[in-house]
Amino acid sequence: MPRSTHHFRRRLRLQLYVVVATLVSAALFAVDVSSPYRKDSTVPVHSEIDRILAAHWERLGLARPCEASDAVFVRRATLDLCGRLPTSDEARDYVAKQDPDKRRQLIERLVNSEGFIEYWSLHFCDLLRVKSEFPINLWPNAVYGYQRRVQHFLRENEPYDHFVKSLLLATGSNFRVPEVNFYRATANRRAAGLARAAALTFMGARSDQWPEIEQQRLAAFFDCVACKSTKEWKEEIVYLKERDTELVLTRPDGKVVRVPPGADPRQVFYDYLREDGNPYFARALANRVWYWLLGRGIVHEADDLRADNPPLIPELLDALAAALVTSGYDLRYLCRLVASSAAYCSASCPPPEYAQPDLAREHFAVFALRRLPAEVLDDVICDLTGVSSSYSSVIPEPFTYVPPEARTIALADGSISSSFLILFGRPARDDGVLAERNNGINGKQRLYLFNSGDLYRKLGRIGQRDDFKGRPFLQNIPALYWLFYSRPPTRDEYQLLRDEWSLQPGGKARWRFQQDLAWVFINTSEFLYQH
Repeated sequence: MPRSTHHFRRRLRLQLYVVVATLVSAALFAVDVSSPYRKDSTVPVHSEIDRILAAHWERLGLARPCEASDAVFVRRATLDLCGRLPTSDEARDYVAKQDPDKRRQLIERLVNSEGFIEYWSLHFCDLLRVKSEFPINLWPNAVYGYQRRVQHFLRENEPYDHFVKSLLLATGSNFRVPEVNFYRATANRRAAGLARAAALTFMGARSDQWPEIEQQRLAAFFDCVACKSTKEWKEEIVYLKERDTELVLTRPDGKVVRVPPGADPRQVFYDYLREDGNPYFARALANRVWYWLLGRGIVHEADDLRADNPPLIPELLDALAAALVTSGYDLRYLCRLVASSAAYCSASCPPPEYAQPDLAREHFAVFALRRLPAEVLDDVICDLTGVSSSYSSVIPEPFTYVPPEARTIALADGSISSSFLILFGRPARDDGVLAERNNGINGKQRLYLFNSGDLYRKLGRIGQRDDFKGRPFLQNIPALYWLFYSRPPTRDEYQLLRDEWSLQPGGKARWRFQQDLAWVFINTSEFLYQH
């Protein structure tokens, strides 16, 4: 048989495996299954957030959801809080641990880890449009300084309102004062463009959809901001225009305020954001954190807060915002609160007696499936295979040099990319809108996962991992499941692979079988989706 024909038939057989595995995996989340995915117990009600959710579900006639299994939860929380899969040892230890407080302990460990800083800086860099390519046009050294400022906010657990103040009131050199890059990271640097950026970033509001008069009123708070170049190449100074007259401005809530000569109108705008009862500031962050952890905002879309787009569960959003304010705008506290909630701990596979699974998903009684973000998926594949990714940029080195050991989630510059990241929906960071990121699955992505020679070569390294080398394949079956799925195989899964292994003639066929199996695993919904 010609080699090309043999390869084609082998590839075709593999794709059939993949299709079957994908269908089976997808079915796991649509029909009743036993543990590995859910517990028989319902989610407990511990906090005020849980009581609000339970009352809401009861009003809708929805039963309290089942808890996600321990294996699902450790995978879910590690991906959402640190942007990586748990190691096999981490997953095994967590599942085996007999401590009723272990979920709280896991969340606490994750939000205090370096992984949390690395991954959540990605979320905020998306919002803040951290990139050096047109139309944002930050210079690379400014980009890295800007990202480090975001990481400092997360590492020190700086109160969110203090961080926002440092951005809003910033003046100085874009090279020496990282915060001023908030003003430079906009395509439109006139007052109207700066106002739209501030409204979107800090209010979760799309002010470009407001009436023209309201847009003008908001822009007036930023008319004082200007930029000028220096003799240093690409350096710009953000400064306040001198003013010797009093300003009379109107806040978004309609209140008229007077700004004395020499005073900074941006301070007045910040004071408005921080006022008790402000309908945007704390609620915008609470809604985004809920979106990042559960895949859908309480207000949908998550950065479109307005009076005629009410939250799905108003009392829930109000409670989260109030908790954030009471905590002193502690982001980690908010993450702990959401990650411990009954909604976050619920299973993604409803029991068969659930009469309205779609309604339950919409109202957070069933955990919503979502594909892993592009950067996370890239890192996970690199972690599994031990093969680093390569990137490209229109900006020349050394400004865009990325060390081989760097993680994709840690890339500072949104202009540094790859065909994989573009294909899997990494945001361009042009607008700072959450909808720029696309975590859906499409045909081109499936073709890549089915047919990419680069991916297949990477997966050939699976068998060379230190934890697999020199061990019989049958002993590695549980290790493969822990590695890819953070759980052990079921009895039926183990028997299926054992039977298939026995049919392999030996030699290269068995080596290729292991490589093919890794490819099948990567193509399953259980691997590709957060669940």
